[in-house]
Amino acid sequence: MPKVRNPLEPMSTAVKAVLALVATLMGMGLLGALFADGMSVLGIGQKFVCVTDATTTISVDEQPIPAFRPAPGASLSMGAHPGYCTEAPSTVQSLLNTATQLVPFVFTVGALLLALRLIRSASRDGLYTTQTAERLRGLGWWVLAGSVLAAMATAMAEKALIASLSLDSDTSAVSGLLSWDVPFLAILTGLGVLSFARIMRVGVTMREDLDGTV
Repeated sequence: MPKVRNPLEPMSTAVKAVLALVATLMGMGLLGALFADGMSVLGIGQKFVCVTDATTTISVDEQPIPAFRPAPGASLSMGAHPGYCTEAPSTVQSLLNTATQLVPFVFTVGALLLALRLIRSASRDGLYTTQTAERLRGLGWWVLAGSVLAAMATAMAEKALIASLSLDSDTSAVSGLLSWDVPFLAILTGLGVLSFARIMRVGVTMREDLDGTV
């Protein structure tokens, strides 16, 4: 009898490998931030903070060219978008800088952990079970809602950081709610996962009804 291939591959191996890689890199980064100068992880231990105001576009044909003033202790770089840097960030600025990196990281790791839990549940209890369908549904909602919330929170933290480094910017944390990048791919992926979860749930119910009539 030919050996049946694991239906959860190659997703199972890929998720485990990515989680192992993330854990290794995070461990190395934390050790480096603690014992080595100039190393940081997710903004923690970073000696300087820089951010670009991507919503403000500077055109060389625009006359007069708009003037921008950095806040005390900050510097300004002019390109297609104004950029602000500070080599002596305050505690709030450091926290905002970390938030812009930490929020997407938490969303991604959370999705990977939920996928790993789903894979282990399916391997243990089977693919066509109520528990597997519910965990697939939970993963779908995380991808759908989590991607939107993560994008909004990141934009708000970034705008608040820009506001703290600029004297002329009308930007504030609230303006991040108007300029966040909609994660269309993640939203479509989440909707697709939710649809598969519903299909699986219907299939489980039909199988249970069939088993009850046999």
